Amino acid sequence: MSILTDTDLKTLICSDIEWKDRNKIHIYPFSGDCLTPVGYDLRIGNRYSSAFKRGSFEIKEGDQIAICPGDTTLITTLEKVGMPQNRTISALIVSKVSKVSKGLSHISTSIDPDWDGKLLIVIHNHSRETLNLNFAEPFCTVVFFENKSPSTKDCGKPPERSDILLKEWSDVTQKVQRKEWIKSLVPIGIIVIMGGSGYLVFGNQPGFIAMTAIGVGLSQIASLIIKKY
Repeated sequence: MSILTDTDLKTLICSDIEWKDRNKIHIYPFSGDCLTPVGYDLRIGNRYSSAFKRGSFEIKEGDQIAICPGDTTLITTLEKVGMPQNRTISALIVSKVSKVSKGLSHISTSIDPDWDGKLLIVIHNHSRETLNLNFAEPFCTVVFFENKSPSTKDCGKPPERSDILLKEWSDVTQKVQRKEWIKSLVPIGIIVIMGGSGYLVFGNQPGFIAMTAIGVGLSQIASLIIKKY
Protein backbone atom coordinates (compact mmCIF):
# COMPACT_ATOMS: atom_id res chain seq x y z
CA MET A 1 0.00 0.00 0.00
CA SER A 2 1.38 3.43 -0.93
CA ILE A 3 0.12 7.01 -0.73
CA LEU A 4 -0.63 8.69 -4.05
CA THR A 5 0.99 12.12 -4.43
CA ASP A 6 -0.14 15.04 -6.57
CA THR A 7 2.11 13.69 -9.34
CA ASP A 8 0.18 10.42 -9.32
CA LEU A 9 -3.22 12.07 -8.96
CA LYS A 10 -2.74 14.38 -11.93
CA THR A 11 -2.68 11.32 -14.18
CA LEU A 12 -5.28 9.33 -12.24
CA ILE A 13 -8.06 11.90 -11.79
CA CYS A 14 -10.90 12.32 -14.26
CA SER A 15 -12.36 15.80 -13.71
CA ASP A 16 -14.96 15.75 -16.49
CA ILE A 17 -18.65 15.75 -15.63
CA GLU A 18 -18.88 12.42 -17.42
CA TRP A 19 -16.79 9.61 -15.92
CA LYS A 20 -15.51 8.00 -19.12
CA ASP A 21 -12.52 6.01 -17.86
CA ARG A 22 -13.88 4.03 -14.93
CA ASN A 23 -10.42 2.91 -13.86
CA LYS A 24 -9.55 6.50 -12.92
CA ILE A 25 -10.57 8.50 -9.84
CA HIS A 26 -13.55 10.68 -10.66
CA ILE A 27 -13.77 14.05 -8.87
CA TYR A 28 -16.40 16.53 -9.98
CA PRO A 29 -16.53 19.48 -9.72
CA PHE A 30 -12.74 19.50 -9.59
CA SER A 31 -10.52 22.44 -8.58
CA GLY A 32 -6.79 22.47 -9.18
CA ASP A 33 -6.39 24.71 -6.12
CA CYS A 34 -7.69 21.87 -3.94
CA LEU A 35 -5.00 19.43 -5.06
CA THR A 36 -2.43 18.99 -2.27
CA PRO A 37 0.98 17.25 -2.26
CA VAL A 38 -0.66 14.08 -0.90
CA GLY A 39 -4.38 14.46 -1.53
CA TYR A 40 -7.31 16.64 -2.43
CA ASP A 41 -9.20 19.16 -0.25
CA LEU A 42 -12.92 18.45 -0.21
CA ARG A 43 -15.30 21.42 -0.09
CA ILE A 44 -18.52 22.25 1.75
CA GLY A 45 -21.54 21.07 -0.24
CA ASN A 46 -25.14 22.24 -0.26
CA ARG A 47 -26.62 20.02 2.42
CA TYR A 48 -26.08 19.54 6.15
CA SER A 49 -27.71 18.43 9.39
CA SER A 50 -26.95 19.38 13.00
CA ALA A 51 -27.31 17.55 16.31
CA PHE A 52 -28.75 20.77 17.77
CA LYS A 53 -31.32 21.19 15.00
CA ARG A 54 -33.99 19.03 13.46
CA GLY A 55 -34.00 17.96 9.82
CA SER A 56 -31.73 18.50 6.83
CA PHE A 57 -30.83 21.97 5.55
CA GLU A 58 -29.82 23.35 2.15
CA ILE A 59 -27.22 26.06 1.54
CA LYS A 60 -25.95 27.79 -1.60
CA GLU A 61 -23.26 30.17 -2.78
CA GLY A 62 -22.81 32.95 -0.20
CA ASP A 63 -24.34 30.93 2.67
CA GLN A 64 -22.66 29.68 5.82
CA ILE A 65 -23.05 26.77 8.21
CA ALA A 66 -22.94 27.99 11.82
CA ILE A 67 -21.67 25.25 14.15
CA CYS A 68 -22.40 25.98 17.81
CA PRO A 69 -20.04 25.00 20.65
CA GLY A 70 -20.37 21.28 21.33
CA ASP A 71 -22.44 20.68 18.20
CA THR A 72 -21.86 17.80 15.79
CA THR A 73 -22.76 18.55 12.17
CA LEU A 74 -23.07 16.27 9.15
CA ILE A 75 -22.00 17.95 5.91
CA THR A 76 -22.15 16.65 2.35
CA THR A 77 -19.23 17.42 0.08
CA LEU A 78 -19.47 19.64 -2.96
CA GLU A 79 -17.52 17.04 -4.88
CA LYS A 80 -18.80 13.74 -6.13
CA VAL A 81 -16.03 11.16 -5.76
CA GLY A 82 -15.89 7.96 -7.81
CA MET A 83 -13.25 5.37 -6.97
CA PRO A 84 -11.68 3.31 -9.79
CA GLN A 85 -13.91 0.38 -10.66
CA ASN A 86 -10.94 -1.97 -10.70
CA ARG A 87 -10.91 -1.42 -6.92
CA THR A 88 -7.18 -0.80 -6.73
CA ILE A 89 -7.47 2.47 -4.77
CA SER A 90 -9.02 3.36 -1.41
CA ALA A 91 -8.85 6.54 0.66
CA LEU A 92 -8.95 8.14 4.11
CA ILE A 93 -10.38 11.55 5.00
CA VAL A 94 -8.24 13.58 7.41
CA SER A 95 -8.66 16.93 9.16
CA LYS A 96 -7.14 20.23 8.03
CA VAL A 97 -4.86 21.97 10.55
CA SER A 98 -6.44 25.32 9.68
CA LYS A 99 -9.80 24.01 10.94
CA VAL A 100 -8.51 22.02 13.92
CA SER A 101 -6.65 25.08 15.22
CA LYS A 102 -10.00 26.87 15.52
CA GLY A 103 -11.66 24.01 17.37
CA LEU A 104 -13.24 22.13 14.47
CA SER A 105 -12.32 18.54 13.81
CA HIS A 106 -13.99 15.82 11.84
CA ILE A 107 -14.39 12.19 12.80
CA SER A 108 -12.02 10.32 10.48
CA THR A 109 -13.60 8.03 7.94
CA SER A 110 -12.63 5.96 4.94
CA ILE A 111 -13.71 5.73 1.30
CA ASP A 112 -14.29 2.20 0.06
CA PRO A 113 -12.67 1.08 -3.22
CA ASP A 114 -16.07 0.86 -4.97
CA TRP A 115 -17.50 4.16 -3.70
CA ASP A 116 -19.29 6.48 -6.11
CA GLY A 117 -21.07 9.65 -4.98
CA LYS A 118 -20.86 12.62 -2.65
CA LEU A 119 -19.45 12.05 0.82
CA LEU A 120 -20.93 12.76 4.24
CA ILE A 121 -18.42 14.30 6.66
CA VAL A 122 -18.98 14.56 10.42
CA ILE A 123 -17.66 17.77 12.02
CA HIS A 124 -17.57 18.58 15.76
CA ASN A 125 -17.01 22.00 17.35
CA HIS A 126 -14.76 21.58 20.39
CA SER A 127 -14.41 25.33 20.98
CA ARG A 128 -16.52 27.67 23.09
CA GLU A 129 -17.49 29.85 20.15
CA THR A 130 -19.83 29.42 17.20
CA LEU A 131 -17.70 28.69 14.12
CA ASN A 132 -18.81 29.27 10.53
CA LEU A 133 -18.04 27.30 7.39
CA ASN A 134 -18.73 28.86 4.00
CA PHE A 135 -20.31 27.10 1.06
CA ALA A 136 -17.58 25.60 -1.21
CA GLU A 137 -14.89 26.19 1.45
CA PRO A 138 -12.25 23.42 1.75
CA PHE A 139 -12.74 21.71 5.12
CA CYS A 140 -11.05 18.29 5.04
CA THR A 141 -8.56 16.36 2.91
CA VAL A 142 -8.92 13.01 1.18
CA VAL A 143 -5.73 10.95 0.94
CA PHE A 144 -5.66 8.17 -1.66
CA PHE A 145 -3.87 4.84 -1.29
CA GLU A 146 -2.97 2.19 -3.81
CA ASN A 147 -4.27 -1.13 -2.52
CA LYS A 148 -1.97 -4.12 -2.26
CA SER A 149 -4.80 -6.22 -3.67
CA PRO A 150 -8.16 -5.19 -5.23
CA SER A 151 -11.09 -5.46 -2.83
CA THR A 152 -13.88 -7.97 -3.46
CA LYS A 153 -16.48 -6.93 -0.89
CA ASP A 154 -19.07 -4.28 -1.84
CA CYS A 155 -19.44 -1.29 0.50
CA GLY A 156 -23.25 -1.40 0.13
CA LYS A 157 -23.71 2.21 1.22
CA PRO A 158 -25.82 4.84 -0.57
CA PRO A 159 -24.26 8.10 -1.89
CA GLU A 160 -24.15 10.94 0.66
CA ARG A 161 -25.03 8.30 3.28
CA SER A 162 -28.68 9.33 3.03
CA ASP A 163 -29.48 6.48 5.43
CA ILE A 164 -27.72 8.44 8.17
CA LEU A 165 -28.50 12.00 7.07
CA LEU A 166 -32.25 11.51 6.71
CA LYS A 167 -33.17 8.63 9.02
CA GLU A 168 -30.73 7.72 11.79
CA TRP A 169 -29.54 11.32 12.34
CA SER A 170 -33.14 12.48 12.69
CA ASP A 171 -33.50 10.23 15.74
CA VAL A 172 -30.22 11.54 17.16
CA THR A 173 -31.21 15.19 16.75
CA GLN A 174 -34.53 14.59 18.51
CA LYS A 175 -32.73 12.99 21.48
CA VAL A 176 -30.28 15.89 21.67
CA GLN A 177 -33.11 18.41 21.56
CA ARG A 178 -34.92 16.65 24.40
CA LYS A 179 -31.71 16.60 26.42
CA GLU A 180 -31.11 20.33 25.81
CA TRP A 181 -34.73 21.12 26.72
CA ILE A 182 -34.40 19.23 30.01
CA LYS A 183 -31.08 20.93 30.76
CA SER A 184 -32.66 24.36 30.17
CA LEU A 185 -35.42 23.59 32.70
CA VAL A 186 -33.07 22.65 35.56
CA PRO A 187 -31.96 26.23 36.46
CA ILE A 188 -35.56 27.48 36.25
CA GLY A 189 -36.70 24.58 38.42
CA ILE A 190 -34.14 25.44 41.10
CA ILE A 191 -35.39 29.04 41.28
CA VAL A 192 -39.04 27.93 41.46
CA ILE A 193 -38.33 25.36 44.19
CA MET A 194 -36.23 27.71 46.31
CA GLY A 195 -38.63 30.62 45.85
CA GLY A 196 -41.68 28.46 46.56
CA SER A 197 -40.08 26.95 49.65
CA GLY A 198 -39.13 30.41 50.90
CA TYR A 199 -42.69 31.67 50.46
CA LEU A 200 -44.16 28.67 52.32
CA VAL A 201 -41.74 29.13 55.23
CA PHE A 202 -41.45 32.91 55.46
CA GLY A 203 -44.45 34.21 53.53
CA ASN A 204 -43.99 37.63 51.97
CA GLN A 205 -41.05 38.42 54.26
CA PRO A 206 -37.33 39.09 53.75
CA GLY A 207 -36.67 35.38 54.19
CA PHE A 208 -38.63 34.70 50.98
CA ILE A 209 -36.47 37.17 49.05
CA ALA A 210 -33.29 35.63 50.50
CA MET A 211 -34.37 32.11 49.51
CA THR A 212 -35.21 33.28 46.01
CA ALA A 213 -31.80 34.98 45.73
CA ILE A 214 -30.11 31.75 46.83
CA GLY A 215 -32.12 29.91 44.20
CA VAL A 216 -30.90 32.31 41.51
CA GLY A 217 -27.31 31.78 42.61
CA LEU A 218 -27.67 28.00 42.62
CA SER A 219 -29.31 28.10 39.18
CA GLN A 220 -26.30 29.97 37.76
CA ILE A 221 -23.93 27.40 39.26
CA ALA A 222 -26.07 24.61 37.82
CA SER A 223 -25.99 26.27 34.38
CA LEU A 224 -22.18 26.38 34.44
CA ILE A 225 -22.01 22.70 35.43
CA ILE A 226 -24.57 21.65 32.79
CA LYS A 227 -22.61 23.39 29.98
CA LYS A 228 -19.74 20.99 30.62
CA TYR A 229 -21.89 17.96 29.78
